[in-house]
Amino acid sequence: MVQRPYHYHLSFTNDSRPMQQHFVYPGFTQMKSIIHKMQRPKMSTILASLDTGRSKSTYSGMNIAKKSGIHPFELRLTRNTFSNTSNLPRNKDGHLIFPDLNTLEHFNYNNSNPVDTYENHIGSVPTSNFFPLVQNNPSRTTAPEASVSVFPLVTSSTTDVTEDSGLLIKSIYNSSTNKTANDFEVPKQKYTIVDFDPQEEKADFLIEERPIETLVSSHNYNTSMSTAPFICTHNYEAKADIDAQEKFSEFNIEVILVPRSDVHSIWKKPFEKLHKNSVRFIISNIVKKLQFYPNLTFTWNEVSHLSQWWKSARQKSRTALRKLVKEGRLEITTGAWVETDEATSHLFGIVHQLMEGHQWLQYNLNYSPDVAWLTNSVTHSPTLPYLLSASGITSLVVTNLHFAWQQYLTEYQETNFMWIQNWDTDKTTQTTLNEALKKIGNDRFQKHSVLTHYLPFNSAGVRASCPQGDICSEEFNFVNSDNHLDINSFNVKERSEKILEQYSKTGTTSSHNVVLAPIGSSFSYELQSEFDLQYNNYQKISEFVNANQDIYKATIDFGTPKNYFESLFSSPTSYPTLKGDFLNFADISDGSPAYWTGFFTTRPQFKILLRRLQATLRSSEILFTFAMSYNVLKKNDVSTLFGRLVNARETVARLQDRNVVGGTLKAVALRYAHREIVKTAQDCWYIQEVAASLLSSKPDQNTTYLKKYVYREGEFISSFKSVTSGDQIYIFNSLSHERTEIVELVSRYSGIRILDHNKKDVSLQIKPTFKYGFQNVVKISKHFFRIIFVAVIPPFSFQLFKIKDTFDTTQSLSTLYCTACVAEEDDVTPLSPFTLHPVETGDVQLENYKYRLIFDEYTGFFKTVTDKSTNIEKQISIEFGAFRSSHINSGMFLFNTNVSKPLEDILSSYKRNNGSKVVMIISGFITTEFILFYGKFLYHSVTIYNLVHSPLSSAIRVETKIDYDLSPKHRELEVFMSIQTDINNGNPPEIVIDNNGFQYTARTINMSRRVESNMYPMTSMAFIQDHKNRLTIITDHAQGVTAFQEGQLIIMMDRRILFDDGRGSNEGLADNTAAWQTHYILLETFTAPYTSYQKEELKMSLMLPSFSAIYLANILNFLIDIYFIDNNRTHSCQFAFLPLVKISFPCDVTVLNYRAILNRGTPDYYIPNIALLTLHKQSFSCLIEHNSFIDCNGDSSFILQQILRNAKAVYQTNLVGTSEGVPISILNKANFPPMEISTFRIHF
Repeated sequence: MVQRPYHYHLSFTNDSRPMQQHFVYPGFTQMKSIIHKMQRPKMSTILASLDTGRSKSTYSGMNIAKKSGIHPFELRLTRNTFSNTSNLPRNKDGHLIFPDLNTLEHFNYNNSNPVDTYENHIGSVPTSNFFPLVQNNPSRTTAPEASVSVFPLVTSSTTDVTEDSGLLIKSIYNSSTNKTANDFEVPKQKYTIVDFDPQEEKADFLIEERPIETLVSSHNYNTSMSTAPFICTHNYEAKADIDAQEKFSEFNIEVILVPRSDVHSIWKKPFEKLHKNSVRFIISNIVKKLQFYPNLTFTWNEVSHLSQWWKSARQKSRTALRKLVKEGRLEITTGAWVETDEATSHLFGIVHQLMEGHQWLQYNLNYSPDVAWLTNSVTHSPTLPYLLSASGITSLVVTNLHFAWQQYLTEYQETNFMWIQNWDTDKTTQTTLNEALKKIGNDRFQKHSVLTHYLPFNSAGVRASCPQGDICSEEFNFVNSDNHLDINSFNVKERSEKILEQYSKTGTTSSHNVVLAPIGSSFSYELQSEFDLQYNNYQKISEFVNANQDIYKATIDFGTPKNYFESLFSSPTSYPTLKGDFLNFADISDGSPAYWTGFFTTRPQFKILLRRLQATLRSSEILFTFAMSYNVLKKNDVSTLFGRLVNARETVARLQDRNVVGGTLKAVALRYAHREIVKTAQDCWYIQEVAASLLSSKPDQNTTYLKKYVYREGEFISSFKSVTSGDQIYIFNSLSHERTEIVELVSRYSGIRILDHNKKDVSLQIKPTFKYGFQNVVKISKHFFRIIFVAVIPPFSFQLFKIKDTFDTTQSLSTLYCTACVAEEDDVTPLSPFTLHPVETGDVQLENYKYRLIFDEYTGFFKTVTDKSTNIEKQISIEFGAFRSSHINSGMFLFNTNVSKPLEDILSSYKRNNGSKVVMIISGFITTEFILFYGKFLYHSVTIYNLVHSPLSSAIRVETKIDYDLSPKHRELEVFMSIQTDINNGNPPEIVIDNNGFQYTARTINMSRRVESNMYPMTSMAFIQDHKNRLTIITDHAQGVTAFQEGQLIIMMDRRILFDDGRGSNEGLADNTAAWQTHYILLETFTAPYTSYQKEELKMSLMLPSFSAIYLANILNFLIDIYFIDNNRTHSCQFAFLPLVKISFPCDVTVLNYRAILNRGTPDYYIPNIALLTLHKQSFSCLIEHNSFIDCNGDSSFILQQILRNAKAVYQTNLVGTSEGVPISILNKANFPPMEISTFRIHF
């Protein structure tokens, strides 16, 4: 609170200038109120109150940042104030009321013609509506002589009041003994009080009894009085909710200055270049300047740059940094490797980069963060608070919320809230947060609650604590050499009060008096002079305010976010709980909302590659750890292999940067990221080859005979090799459950059969390879064939398949139907093994034992699906369209449609010309595939599986490739796929969308708003449902999802925008590559249609996917690993079937990762003998029929040592594995509840 001394702006001479503002000066007894020039309103916030006159806050949500209409120093005007007291007399020390008694220069009480007497000033008091000034009574008798006192006030006695006197005070006059009754006239006013309105201002007079010396004649009163004794009555103090005096004493402001610097890993420049040219200087300056300034603090957030600096830092600098961290002056927040985007990142990537950062801090600094700082991302998911809580972090700082959220949280003073999970109901567990807040019993917050502070002005720099942001950014960012004015002894008072005013306003947005004030911005403190300027100036402000704490009722000190939350914990209070997310961010641009929902879909192919890289790293981690536990790693190889693994970990974690995972890189950084992805994938493949070779070969063998086999069009391609007779395929299932997989190989020969590890023939299908030509014709290859077969692999197991020759291919060859297909012209191979059949006119029907699909004759997309088990036809139709982008607020980050023409039928030209659309049907023993070509622009295929009693039986696989071709074709178009059903999911419709593949949030589409505000990110799946049916769509990458009407899902596919949206990239989005996107569509039926009462009950239950949906999402995210064995190395494989675990994990338990670590203090070249096993208990709906036919363990409790081989000890730790942990044997619902993720330290 800003409170100023009463002598502020008062002249110390009689000839004083007019004051700059009005002072509180109601009277002699109210002199203390003069220092309260600024009083911060606590009952209403500066954003909520209305300008209704005096005694009201003049700040509202609409004019908080405006200077007009706001008094320069006050937040609330005070009642009973005088206008100007600057001309009142003073002694030589400048006192207004208390003169120097030794030199009564102004108060001469014996002077017959007083000039500067106190009565003159009292006489100048204006008339009060409540206490009008009483006129002199001419009949009054002369009072006896009175002795002289310092402030001679002549008052009336209660026994000498005339009949016409209605007030106790009859006159205020000089008590000189030389005066007569006629001399008691009120002197003519000498000191004028300006700007006084008696109708608005009220004056409280000092009410006293007259002294006995001034009694008038007593004969005017009746002296016959009762002689009964007076009885004293006890009065009791009234109770109230708020005691003004007590509450006002709590209004002290505590400001914590937090120097910090925002950095990122990859955006406009490659990581190494960014670190070398900028960030390494920042970290070095931190170490130097914090040693130089003993009370300076700093906050650092990204471990990736800290790790890079550590590699080249001298031992002296390392020791100094360790000391600063230990002292708490350098706080490392969050502990993540980078700050990721919370909307488009998947659970594995988030957990990996969080664990990578915490493990590095523990190993090198013996440090674990207590506070998280997530202010760079514009999206905030509830997944992060849970992961932070599970990692031991209890407090969180965020910013960048939708402007409506900004207004709401500040208006209701709820910028501090308890962020909880919508599935977390556990209040019995005592947590660190509840202990700090002294919560017990039912008052406890939920187990995984995180105390969250929102920086109220959507900034993490110097503007974060300023309602009028320009004041702080221009006047109190002292690094700005053009505008800064150093603090000195002449301006420290004025500057301190100016910044205190901003801090005081910020304080009104919360229910407490602690203000977090960041100092810094993007890449601040590259120069040491920046530290000097910021520290020296803010230190002067701090010293001045703290020295005058009794006046300003405020303290300012350097600190860290941890100090901020410790201050909150020191005075526990109640915080509102909040569940849900903040994924739909919008700011105000050019007077209209600008929605940051475009990047949900930006660069889909790049997002797919990132997801594939994460799966590749996960398989490498698992295989390396199993090789370590089986003790097959040779000592001379393990250090090199582990070094590659560590580098791959760091790169994958670095690629979780918010701009990388969100696809918003500049073109030069995008090329760098592509190179990093390919290089890291190759390193991971090498680790897998070595570990898998050692696990499957004889003990005395130390050679790598397995080669990674990857061939997916549009994605990774390993050393390409077509299989031939005599070759062998080794397949590894990295999931914790059995999986049924359709494996696809490429061969030059169609006469092939495949044997499993039991030497039995497996079902296979030979499909053609083809290519769409420019003549609108599909060319069938004669030289390459696609071989697909069914593989059922147990969890964490290898299985060997052998390729053999065959002459009978009649059962395995697919049947082809096509409207425009030809065989390649080749003289060497004149005949094709496939027979082409024409597609008959009319709708096309495909079916397996589960479904019957009808495809529209004109559009080529399927329109109905019939469930053959119930013979119920379901209306499910697919269409493709596009949004036309606006030239304003649309670009790499932003999504904004053209108002005049928002939608465009991108396939209209193909539909009008029937010859430009090509239909191809491939039917075989395993799959039936309907393929549709709309020129080169769109490739769309729908596949059903001809399998019985398989988890794939009820799945419909949809593959889409969109090729924008070279720019500027198809510019300002954002393509979407629409799925329209007859499901009654409400009006307005409700869509349930996952959060990072971890949990699920129901979202109601607001049909009154534009589509930009109704766009939400899907990272794994989304579903709609009514009381009978559910439709689930499962994806392999992040993309935007919305709806236009009931029963509909709109899935964003790709976008091309040539405009720069002004959000920092300075580029458009024109580098589209052909994106192959895969989805599963799942049609499910509830076990029993529930009643309206049950429907209301279900609204209180969690919205969860089915077990089949979770299974399909897992196999789509973590693809099966295939290794090739050349025909001259087949003898090296010792095990045709190699299970690495004893039994399967429970059905609802998924292994998120299994990574080897080194203990702190262990040299890097040692062989790791500890691993961190991270398990996720994926809850699923019990209301959906389960016909998935998955072989898994149905037990609710299990023992890890009965599953893992060679596990000597198991400890349950925090999520990131940095705590000591507790020994554990049996895992059940008590220590491993549903939905939770838990990490176990395994000792071998």
